[in-house]
Amino acid sequence: MVITDGGVPIFHYSPSDTRKLDELLSGFLTAITSFASEFGEKSVQSLSFEGSEILYEQEPGKAIFIFLVDVGAQESILRIVLSDLSSRFLEKHESDLLADVQIEERFEEFRSEVREAFEYYEGVLMVTSRLSAYVVPRKNKLALALATDKAGFLDEFHREFGYDGTRVLEAIDGKASIERLAAAFNIEDSEISEIIEYLAIWGVIGVSQLCPKIRADDARFDAFLDIVGLPNKDYQLLQRAKAFCTGTRSVVDASIRLNVTAERLYEVLLKMGDEVEWNLVEVAGLPDTLQRRLIR
Repeated sequence: MVITDGGVPIFHYSPSDTRKLDELLSGFLTAITSFASEFGEKSVQSLSFEGSEILYEQEPGKAIFIFLVDVGAQESILRIVLSDLSSRFLEKHESDLLADVQIEERFEEFRSEVREAFEYYEGVLMVTSRLSAYVVPRKNKLALALATDKAGFLDEFHREFGYDGTRVLEAIDGKASIERLAAAFNIEDSEISEIIEYLAIWGVIGVSQLCPKIRADDARFDAFLDIVGLPNKDYQLLQRAKAFCTGTRSVVDASIRLNVTAERLYEVLLKMGDEVEWNLVEVAGLPDTLQRRLIR
């Protein structure tokens, strides 16, 4: 939803075409923003209610941009989408906002931009929901070049993640997993995942899941285990893992089925050396929306 600084709603979009943010609520939100400004706050960032949350993006003197989302939604992604949409709205309709009277119909064409943003958001969620230490990021060179040239991506990225972010971005080669990157740079897996999530939001990387495949047939497999001399617990885990580690399931998926942690399964599989083949299965879902938007 977009409302003027004076509290007049001028644009509304809902995937279900249900207006949950009406004129009364828009006036309330405007009053909250003004109240915060009186106490020296730059702007309200969010308001939380039972079951839902309101995210803000404010351009003083122009408009307030609002998302109403469910509690638990991925705020980091939604804030970037909101920021992107507010910038594009101002780019297209700044003159309309400065007019003495704002006519809501003039802004209706922006609905297609919002639909595209939600399509992209859903694709990003497909990617980020599968992030773990055992995914392998790869750069999308075209998208990275477009984002760098036209969207000021690198400046924002450096402000957000500093030197560590730069090192990780440079090291992404389509071969090293998040776990390997974390070990190489002595950074926590969770920090690497935050960087990868941010890059995925911008559409400048894709990710593939590590899917182990135990190569040996039963006789050779058992003989190899005898030679390696694994502890009994490891041996039993590998015996059970053969049914799930077929090259199509991720480490995380296989570990869930085996009722062990992904870390535990990965550690034991590594002991098998070349007897385990690591397939990269791409996480689908991220459209080329960003590239189309940047090219325009």
